[in-house]
Amino acid sequence: MTEAFSQAVREFEAGRFRSALAKAGEALAAPDGGEEDALLRLIGDIHLKMGERIEAADALVRAAEVSDAPTAAECLNRAVTIYAAEGATDSILPVGLRAASLNPDDSELAFAVASAFFSRGRLQEMEPLLDRLDRRIDRHLALVVNHHRLTGRFEELCRELDEGLKASPWNWFLNASRFAVAREVLDFAAMARHEALMKEPDAPFSAGLLARERALSRLIWSEDEALNARPSLETAGYAVTRPSAGHGRRRPISPPGEKIRIGYLSNDFYCHPMMTLLLRAMASHDPARFDLRLFSYTEPHAAAKQEEWPEHLRRAVIPVGELSDAAAAERIDAARIDILVDLKGHTMGARLGIVNLCRAPVKATYLGYPGSVTGVDLDYAITDPVVTPETSKPFYGEKLCRLPETYQANDWRARPLPAYMEREDAGLPEDAFVFGAFNAPYKITPRTLALWAEVLRAVPDSVLWVLCPLPLARQNLLAALEAQGVAPPRVFFAERKPGAAHIDRLPLADLGLDTLPFNGGATTADLLWAGLPLVTVRGRSFAARTSASLLLAAGLLELVAEDDRAFVDTAVTLARDPYALTGLRQRLDAGRFLRPLFDGERFSRHLERGYEMMAARARAGLAPDHIDVPADPPRTAPFHGP
Repeated sequence: MTEAFSQAVREFEAGRFRSALAKAGEALAAPDGGEEDALLRLIGDIHLKMGERIEAADALVRAAEVSDAPTAAECLNRAVTIYAAEGATDSILPVGLRAASLNPDDSELAFAVASAFFSRGRLQEMEPLLDRLDRRIDRHLALVVNHHRLTGRFEELCRELDEGLKASPWNWFLNASRFAVAREVLDFAAMARHEALMKEPDAPFSAGLLARERALSRLIWSEDEALNARPSLETAGYAVTRPSAGHGRRRPISPPGEKIRIGYLSNDFYCHPMMTLLLRAMASHDPARFDLRLFSYTEPHAAAKQEEWPEHLRRAVIPVGELSDAAAAERIDAARIDILVDLKGHTMGARLGIVNLCRAPVKATYLGYPGSVTGVDLDYAITDPVVTPETSKPFYGEKLCRLPETYQANDWRARPLPAYMEREDAGLPEDAFVFGAFNAPYKITPRTLALWAEVLRAVPDSVLWVLCPLPLARQNLLAALEAQGVAPPRVFFAERKPGAAHIDRLPLADLGLDTLPFNGGATTADLLWAGLPLVTVRGRSFAARTSASLLLAAGLLELVAEDDRAFVDTAVTLARDPYALTGLRQRLDAGRFLRPLFDGERFSRHLERGYEMMAARARAGLAPDHIDVPADPPRTAPFHGP
C-alpha cells in the first residue's frame, strides 16, 4: 500500500472525507501506485459517507473493471443497487447484464437490471434475466407479465399464470394478472368468473382483487361509479407523494391581468391518438391570454415527431423525462404554472407523483383517463354534462369542469377525409351487411359479445368486421361467437393500420357496433368523421357514456340506446332499413363541418373559457367548485368548406 493510499485510509477512518478523497485521488493518479481496484472501492465508500451516492456507484463500476471476478461481482451488485435506489436507470443499462451474470443467484439484482431495460423499452435485452426472477414475489412476476404482454407471448404468459394458480389458487396478484390477461386474449370463461366474483365486491377475496386491480382495467367491466372510485393498484403508490393536511401548500396564482400560464403534462407528445385529438387545441390557445408549456417525458425516439409541430408548440416543450418526480415538479413550479393539466390519469406511463409534488395553484385532469383519478391531488376533471351528469358528482374527488358540448378535443384539420376504397380491397363480401367494430379488443366483454351475437343472429345476411390482431384472441373470439350461433365464416378480421389508412377503410362498413361498458373514444370519433354511424348504450359511467357524448355532438342522438334491448333493436332495425341508414350517413356528412364535434376553433374557446373560470375562482381566493362552461351561440354556417 502506497503512502498516499495509507493517508487516504487514515483520513477516511478519522471522518475527514474531503481530505480522504483528495489523498485517494493522488494515490490513483500515481504512475506506480498499483492497487487500483482497492482505491476505487475506497473512493466509492468515501462518496457514500459524503452522501454522493451516484458518484459512489460510478467509482464501484470503475473498480469492477479492474478487479477479479468475485470482487467485480460485489462492486457491480452494490453499484446497481445504488443506481436503482436513486432512479439512475440509464446508468444501470451498460453494466447491468455483467452484474447479473456475475451474481447469478441474486434475484433482486436481476429484477433491478430487468426493470431498467423494461423502462427503456429494451425488451429483448431483458429476456436472459426473466428466468432469474422469483415468481413468488409479486413485483417480479408483474415484470414477467408485462414483458410477455408487450412482446405478444400470450400463450406462454397464460401457461405461466395458470401454473402459478395451481400452486396458489387464492393468490390475489396471480388472479388479478390472469383476469387482466383474459381480457387481452378474449378468454370469456375467465372474464365470466371474474364478473361473478365481483357481484360481491365486499367479500374478502373480491375486495383483495379490487385493491390489486389497475384503475383502467376496472373501467373495462364496471360502470358502477362508486366501485370505480374505490382504491386501485395505483392508489397506494401515489399515497406516498400526495400532500397531507397542512402540507404541500400551493403557490399563489398569477394576479388578474396577467396571462394564465397553462402547463400540460404527458408522455404522449408524439403521434399518439391523444395528440391527434388535442394538438390543434393546444396550438390554438390565444397567446394574448395564455402562456403555454408542455412538460414532456416522451421517449426521445417518439419525441422526434415534435419536429413536425408548429414552431410555437416546439418552443413550448420542456423535457422532464430524465428528472425525478420531485425535480420535474420543481421545474413546473419554476415556470410559475398557474394551471397544471395532466393528460394521463391512471393510464400506462403516467407520472402522477409529479402532480402530487407540484405546487401549481390549480391542477386538472383531462382526456387521458375517462373517470375520476383517485388518489391524486387534483382540483378539476375536465368533462361534459353527458359523460358526467349531476349523478356523477358524489363519486369524483375532483370538481367537474364541464365543457358544454363534448369533453373530447377534435379538429377537422387533424383528420384527412377518407379516400375511396372498394370492399374487395379489404377482403369484405360485396353483398353482405357489414357491422364494424374497431375498438381495442380488450374492451370486448361477455356482455358485448352477447349483444353482438344477438344482432348477428337477427340479421342472417350480415358479417362482423372486427379489429383483433392477436392470434389467440381471434381464436377465442371465433369460438365464443360460434357457441352463440354465429359461424366463423361470418367474422372478418381487420388488421391494425395507421391513421389515414384506417380512416379510408371505415366507410366500407354499414354500421358500427360499440363496446360496453367501455366505449370507444378516439375510435368513435374516427368512425363519425369517416361517415360511419355507430350504435351505443348510454351507460352509467364516464367510459360508458363516451360515445353518447360524441354522437350528441355529431347530431345523432337516436343512435344512443338507453339499454341493451334498445341497442339490439336499433342495430337490427337499421340493418333492415337501408333508407334510414342512408339518411344517417347523409346527416353525418352534412354535419361534419357544422356540428360541434369537429369544430376545433369552437372547442378551443370553450376549453379556454373553462381555464379562465378556474383561474377566476383561484384569483378570488375561492376553493375549486363545479363549473359549467357556457356555450358559444350555435353555428349557422359551416366552419370549413370541403
